[in-house]
Amino acid sequence: MKANPDIAIRELETGDTERLVEIALAAWTPVFSSFRDILGAELFDLTRPDCRKEKADQIRKACQADSPAKVLVAQSRDDVGGDRMGGEIIAGFVSYYPKAREPGVAEIGNNAVHPDFQNRGIAQMMYQEVFQRLRSEGIQFVKVHTGGDPSHLPARLAYEKAGFNISLPGVEYYRRL
Repeated sequence: MKANPDIAIRELETGDTERLVEIALAAWTPVFSSFRDILGAELFDLTRPDCRKEKADQIRKACQADSPAKVLVAQSRDDVGGDRMGGEIIAGFVSYYPKAREPGVAEIGNNAVHPDFQNRGIAQMMYQEVFQRLRSEGIQFVKVHTGGDPSHLPARLAYEKAGFNISLPGVEYYRRL
């Protein structure tokens, strides 16, 4: 993987959290729309009435000092979007859990690249940094969860590109009563 000199991966800093929430909500908007289309409005509204708030809360929780998650951010030095996003700005983030349930297995949690910065190799840079850190801690495996629906195809492709090659398929069924 070729490094992107306009991106630096760094630790989470005070004041980063709301930008990470913004990135997550922008990146998951197609997923929320897809789920609404797949499930239908009635079932979606019953099962995911506060999906945007829940996603935001997940990000905020991972960023808290007492969280078991570690969070890295991709800081862009690229002048993207002119005046709106020029200069240094957080382009993406990855949360990970070195101490997951199984010994020797870590887990990548919520992670995203803002749509304005996608397709530049930023996700791969973040994953490689996480892998390096986990190896140094003696972790043997890392896992990640994603959806099997069409809106999660970019995530699946990114994980496969990062070398995730062992999977357990799953299905979530619903039935009207």
